[in-house]
Amino acid sequence: MRTMQPMYAAAAVIAALAQLMTGYFYMASGLMAPLWAVLLLGLWWLSLTYAGVQLVKRRSYLVLLVPVVAAVTWLAVMVFGDQVLGWTA
Repeated sequence: MRTMQPMYAAAAVIAALAQLMTGYFYMASGLMAPLWAVLLLGLWWLSLTYAGVQLVKRRSYLVLLVPVVAAVTWLAVMVFGDQVLGWTA
């Protein structure tokens, strides 16, 4: 078994912590979004988390983009829901 390089290990930990932080926002979306949207967002977050785990297994630095995609997606959905679908806090 190969050992993980220190820089990559740090990148993987940073990505994991950032993904956990985005998960908080995804689950707190119920304060603004309807249940069906929260469930879909939860499935999307789980899919991104799975993709992140696969990237860690491959030792790819692209894992750092997973929480960025999660954050941008969440923000876009919340803005769209507010402005177009009429979701309110």
